[in-house]
Amino acid sequence: MGFVTLEEIIKFAVQREEDAVQLYTRAAEMTASIAARKMFEEFVAEETGHKKVFSQMDLAKAEQYKANKVPDMGISKYLVHLELKPDMSYPQILQFAIKTEENAYQLYKAAAEAVDDPQLKKTLEVFADVELGHKKRIEAIYDEKVLTEN
Repeated sequence: MGFVTLEEIIKFAVQREEDAVQLYTRAAEMTASIAARKMFEEFVAEETGHKKVFSQMDLAKAEQYKANKVPDMGISKYLVHLELKPDMSYPQILQFAIKTEENAYQLYKAAAEAVDDPQLKKTLEVFADVELGHKKRIEAIYDEKVLTEN
């Protein structure tokens, strides 16, 4: 993950978003739960939008992008990563999605810490915050639908 240029970071981010689109598409196809399928289809649409945004980033204006500090609920710390399976329960599907977004967040965060160039660092921090926002959204659903029902 040795990023040297902003173009490399953007290309990587676009590929990560495409990977997420494929993952959530597969998850939507695999699940028997209508609610989970709908949620994954929403994630596909969201990740497709992020892919488009990342691929259309204006490199000349990259310094103007601002990281938006998103508070972390921390639920992911108490969850283990699950393998995607067709017979997963709704709570397990949410857990899977939380850990997937947590991994993406950690990847961009680590990449930001590994680069010296301030522009590259800032861009990676913005990408990390986008992934943290995804995770926060899913954690809120998990908190509302799973933790409060038990």
